[in-house]
Amino acid sequence: MNQIYDLLQRYALSYGLILSRLTGMMVVAPFFAGFSLPLEVMIILLLALGYVTLPNVAIPVLLPLPVVTIVASVLYNFFIGFIIGLIAYTIVSSVYVGSEIFGIQSGFNVSGSLDPTMEESPLTSEFIYLISVYIFVSLKGHLILYKAVVESFQKYPLLLSEVPFKEVSSLYVKIFVDAFLFSLQIALPIIGLMFLINVLFGILSRLVPQMNVFMVAMPASTLILFVLFVGMIPVWIELISRMVYKLEPYLNQLLAR
Repeated sequence: MNQIYDLLQRYALSYGLILSRLTGMMVVAPFFAGFSLPLEVMIILLLALGYVTLPNVAIPVLLPLPVVTIVASVLYNFFIGFIIGLIAYTIVSSVYVGSEIFGIQSGFNVSGSLDPTMEESPLTSEFIYLISVYIFVSLKGHLILYKAVVESFQKYPLLLSEVPFKEVSSLYVKIFVDAFLFSLQIALPIIGLMFLINVLFGILSRLVPQMNVFMVAMPASTLILFVLFVGMIPVWIELISRMVYKLEPYLNQLLAR
């Protein structure tokens, strides 16, 4: 019994703080967050990863600590894990901006345009997001995130220390700008093509006034953009892959001493 008590006193709090950091990463990181994995699998995976990560903590945290310190350390570790997961989420989910524009321009998201209170995402956004998650997993992005969490204990210990708000904010602004430019790379070809289509239909309405251009333009635009959608998939895969490759340098910059 004394040995069990000593083990609990030595490792229980460290294990709990590790779980807090891993939970912060999992609640927002691609592949882990959402409905990709069942909740039961997520809990088992979280406990297993916490057990595997425990030997990587150089200095374990002993139990006799004030409650305020424990609560503050739990929130601190959750914040560090959340920032690591948020960087990956920003990179992967940046496809949503371009895909939303694609959905509106092509007519696949007309219901969302007429009723903005709808919570359902258009098919184009979900499809491109699934492609980005698949590429993220194929390029071992989930392992990069776990590696970043393990390496974060060297710079950010388990017990509460200085919260790096300034460092994190400056890095995240840079990541957000890169993600916004990436979303523009997805959206600009669609915007340019739709501009040309609208100009052509405007000329057609002048040349043939008897034609109801509005009734012809919507299905024709949807058909043209569907063909563009299929043709752009290889290009989007290449763009998303380049963006995912930037994940590890960003995390290294965050964890650099």
